[in-house]
Amino acid sequence: MTIERVHSYRLLGVTIDNNLKWCSHVDSVCAKASSRLHFLKILKRCSLSATDDIVVFYNSAVRPVLEYAYPAWHTSLTEEQSSQIELIQKRAFGIIFSSNCLDYENFCYIYNLDTLEARRTELCRSFFTSNVLNENSCLHYLFPPPRVDAPYSFRCQKKFEPPTTRTSRFSNSFIIYGAKNYQT
Repeated sequence: MTIERVHSYRLLGVTIDNNLKWCSHVDSVCAKASSRLHFLKILKRCSLSATDDIVVFYNSAVRPVLEYAYPAWHTSLTEEQSSQIELIQKRAFGIIFSSNCLDYENFCYIYNLDTLEARRTELCRSFFTSNVLNENSCLHYLFPPPRVDAPYSFRCQKKFEPPTTRTSRFSNSFIIYGAKNYQT
């Protein structure tokens, strides 16, 4: 039996490259979300829908595409890939609010919306604490045993010792990144 070698493989809606990078996944997600922006334009042109209804459509039809399976790939994105995904939301805001979103962060603040990166980071943090740090979780076995208390105490001692890593790619994987950044 021979195994076919492919450049990328789509598994459960996530595209994995042969070099374990997320270029193909980000490109496919952005293409899919961009095609859904067309419906935002149609809703805006019909003017039958209020702005709040269009925001609800964006939050239910476009943003889930941009955030699907985020724990697997969020911590490993490059700045360019992250900005490529943010650009979709900027375009959506431009359609919804009839503006060019020159100052994206202030625009998000005014309309009480999060940037996608801030939202993904917070969602990863909550996913990590509820599904990895939880002792009843099936992912909890990925962690080493908790630290034994030392005779001295630090102000903010982490419960688990993050493993040492040799590469930045492994260091940015979800479990290792969470062990370093999401423990309280």
